[in-house]
Amino acid sequence: MGDNYFIKPGYIAREKAEYFEDAPESRDKIVHQPDVYALAGYLANKFECTHILDIGCGRAEKLAALFPEFEVVGIDIGSNIDYCNAHYPFGMWHKRDLEQVHADLVPVDVLEKTLVVCSDVIEHLANPIGLLGTLQHCLAHAPVAIVTTPERDLVRGPADRGPPANPAHVREWNLAEFRELLDNFSFKTAFLGLTCNNNRDYAKRTILAILHGGAMPLPQICANDSFKVIAIMTAYNESDIIYPSLCQLINNGIAVYLIDNWSTDDTASAASPLLGKGLIAIERFPSQNPSQSYDWQALLKRVEDVALTLDADWFIHHDVDEIRESPWPNLSLRDALCYADCLGFNAVDHTVLDFRPTDEAFPSGGDFSAYFRHWEFGRRRGHFNQIKAWKNLGVRVGLAVSGGHEAIFPGRRVFPYKFLLRHYPVRSQRHGEKKVLVDRKPRFNREEKITLGWHSQYDHIRTGHNFIYEPSALLPFDADTFYRDYLVERTSGIGILRQEAGNNDQRGFVGALKKLLYGFAKRS
Repeated sequence: MGDNYFIKPGYIAREKAEYFEDAPESRDKIVHQPDVYALAGYLANKFECTHILDIGCGRAEKLAALFPEFEVVGIDIGSNIDYCNAHYPFGMWHKRDLEQVHADLVPVDVLEKTLVVCSDVIEHLANPIGLLGTLQHCLAHAPVAIVTTPERDLVRGPADRGPPANPAHVREWNLAEFRELLDNFSFKTAFLGLTCNNNRDYAKRTILAILHGGAMPLPQICANDSFKVIAIMTAYNESDIIYPSLCQLINNGIAVYLIDNWSTDDTASAASPLLGKGLIAIERFPSQNPSQSYDWQALLKRVEDVALTLDADWFIHHDVDEIRESPWPNLSLRDALCYADCLGFNAVDHTVLDFRPTDEAFPSGGDFSAYFRHWEFGRRRGHFNQIKAWKNLGVRVGLAVSGGHEAIFPGRRVFPYKFLLRHYPVRSQRHGEKKVLVDRKPRFNREEKITLGWHSQYDHIRTGHNFIYEPSALLPFDADTFYRDYLVERTSGIGILRQEAGNNDQRGFVGALKKLLYGFAKRS
């Protein structure tokens, strides 16, 4: 490890750092790591925690915003902790030397229901071993911890050799060095990526690690050969992508039951070669004749019925124009569902990525996941409620009541990390015109639209609408950077919407944090 704790040879650390007084006026009203505490509240809810422990809490304005949803405990030294004791009567505030190992911050029975935060602390310490030891003690009982620190190469440039420009910092790591440090101390790093540095420009220049506790194994390949997942897929006029869509699931170890809503194209015949090869059946619904309208509620109830008749450990409510992915790019969809099951969770939520056409050249039957490379996060309200995979508990799940956005059943425990849902709703101008203006809008069930408020996503589209996007208006998908740079957004949905992005003062930020927390982290 050496004196520089895995930082590159030749790097010069500061011998003694200035004390960092966490006063709002010293930050010029800039909020650092604006998504970290919203993520802490989100994960604490999902892990069913009652407490949040903040090691190195500073003046704790962001931590205090999480009360009363959680009991809060802050640890720090000097005037920062004096401020907390004077201003926050509802919390527990302890003055401790963070360079020493502490195994008694909260009782063990409380720690078992505690999420730990250590945000931008380690870079302030001349000797970080005590802090790392404290985190180890906490994670022997706590389910999860969030640790952040500046990413030196992104903040200072790869040529920087120290000392840090910030006089309160002793040393700073890059991402690879920090991973090596965590691995050396045998932390179970579930995720390692980047988060926003501050709310001035939201640049991704801060390392964020999510560490699992002793009772939480890291993601792994499913050891249960009999673990079975079935996707129940509904389709109407999707002949251009039905075959590759089915293959995406089957090649990931997911069997498929296809419900075709009397497509007028070749959807059913294009799917039929896969019967017996991962495709269980192709069913026409309604069974006797096609309906005159697109009856989404009836289709969803049929999905509910089918799930009661099939033998599987988990089910996925799936559309043809979707690809589901594990939160870990090196773990298959089936393996990730098995992992969620092993941890005692019985439902999975998703973050939506909408992939858009930028030309007219997509070939029918082609690999749409490889062809479409420009995307944006789904931002409609329904995109933040996508609980569409669930464990077979032998009970009927309710899909129709939510318009298919979530599977509702007693005792639901939603997995803390969202999976990815890649969405390819329109593949060309011609396809968009036919799908929206011919196959969907004229056929929507009038009662569902007027009474239930469904099917509003195409209300703004009229004849002449342009379905082709300028590439510059979208993000190019790059797997090497996506999973790193959008760690918080893809696993929680936090940061996708920034209603308060223009309001940089601290009170405005606290209000935004509470909106994020209570909007995204409702208990399930």
